[in-house]
Amino acid sequence: MTPRLARAALLAAGVFLTTPAYAQPVAPDRILRMVPNADLQTLDPINTTAGVVQSHAHMIYDQLFGRDASQRPQPQMVQSWTKSEDSLTWSFQLRDGLKFHDGTPVTVVDVIASLRRWGARDPHGRQIMAITEAMEPAVDDKSFTWRLKRPYGLMLDALSKPAGNMPAIMPARIAATDPFTAITETIGSGPFIFVREEWIPGSRVVYRRNPNYAPRAEPASGTAGGKVAHVDRVEWLNIANAQTAVLALIQGEIDYIESPGVDFLPMLQRRGMRIIRTNTLGAPGMIRMNHIHPPFNDARARQALMLLVNQEEILQAMFPDPALYQVCHAFFVCGSPQESNAGVPQGLGSAAARAQARQLLQASGYDGTPIVIMDPTDNPFVHAATLVLAQQMQSIGFRTDVQAMDFASMAGRRANRRPPAEGGWHIGLTFWNGLGASDPVGNVPMQASCERAWPGWPCDAQHQALIDAFPYAANDGERRQILEKLHESAYRLVPYVPYGQWYLPSAIRPQLDGVLAMPGIIISWNVKKPTR
Repeated sequence: MTPRLARAALLAAGVFLTTPAYAQPVAPDRILRMVPNADLQTLDPINTTAGVVQSHAHMIYDQLFGRDASQRPQPQMVQSWTKSEDSLTWSFQLRDGLKFHDGTPVTVVDVIASLRRWGARDPHGRQIMAITEAMEPAVDDKSFTWRLKRPYGLMLDALSKPAGNMPAIMPARIAATDPFTAITETIGSGPFIFVREEWIPGSRVVYRRNPNYAPRAEPASGTAGGKVAHVDRVEWLNIANAQTAVLALIQGEIDYIESPGVDFLPMLQRRGMRIIRTNTLGAPGMIRMNHIHPPFNDARARQALMLLVNQEEILQAMFPDPALYQVCHAFFVCGSPQESNAGVPQGLGSAAARAQARQLLQASGYDGTPIVIMDPTDNPFVHAATLVLAQQMQSIGFRTDVQAMDFASMAGRRANRRPPAEGGWHIGLTFWNGLGASDPVGNVPMQASCERAWPGWPCDAQHQALIDAFPYAANDGERRQILEKLHESAYRLVPYVPYGQWYLPSAIRPQLDGVLAMPGIIISWNVKKPTR
């Protein structure tokens, strides 16, 4: 395909590669064009855990602390901090030069309001706010203290979390928005500015370099260090057709595809494109059951599902190359410091396990009602996994009703608590950011807090108590003991069933330099695009 044909294909797909007349012209080598793995439909990083929204948030917001490439918290907006000997009082001082995109300085009033909004939604945040005695300005508008009623061992881990409900700092007037209502104004202090007038949902998201951003002096690493923008404009293009995106990359019309179709990887390599893995923890797949309606309100039915699932069969249907995936029964992600095999039954997915699953299903009282399985047909990986799961379920006596929809519709429907026959659901497959899933508190689907839990609504006080105790462990050894007990509890409760872990690489033009790795997050700072 020639460059002219590649451009024509993009235009036919509804992708605009021209800069609007009202925008300031930008040289081609100062524009970074990327294809994220999902379309940006909402803008609030507190209101959703969607990965594409968190990537958007990192473009325009900053955090008190970032995470380096080794997942260690590092100061970002903070210049210095101290902790009292009893770990109850934390003092923070902001660094100089922090300004919001509207030109106003960042103050601790903005920080406190932002953290309180975050604390109403995030699992770590809710825990910390529950033990907060006071959070208030100190000697000036750059210093504040945070006093706790009891020590919280994961304080900096929580303040630096890059995924899930991330603690983005925004102006206090915006942070005053109800945490359960999406914000309508997007002003941060980060390295890029969101260009709202050029945002076309379903087609394009545009950011421009923040000329007033003062990066840290340290080298960039993950979401920490100096966030230096080497381009003036970043465009996220929603190209639904994988072949169109791949050809556009080869022809130089775009620079970066976060998740190219795996079938195209050999061709990309042959044409000189660089294939890189920016997500070192991959994506764990999750089979989510509705815990409030039969049959999965009975633990035996959930355990039956756990026993019958053969991950290898599902993963083979999802990906042609075994190098892209692995069988993984660790709820907190294989390859992470929290990986565990505690409580994992032997031979999951084997003939013997399926025989046991059939017995458990009968004991649960399952009456043959068709199991409504939501099937997001616009996601080829999850769609393939859903069809294989339905076949596996039928092999032990489940009747299945696979209902086709797009991923966005599934996300909306799974919030419906009504019975499956009245518009609700029994099962929906999804996947998570490996970094978020590896955190026993931040793994949102692991929570068993009843009505407050993520859709599926697991409810188990004993299980939830283990999650709540994890950050308060006196030391790493005690924390590991709690983690092992929690993993055993998960295989008893079965909040969801893992169906494998996969690693989808990104594809970039060979000229790009400085692309940083961070699980589940697209990073545009530090990226250099030399002149052709």
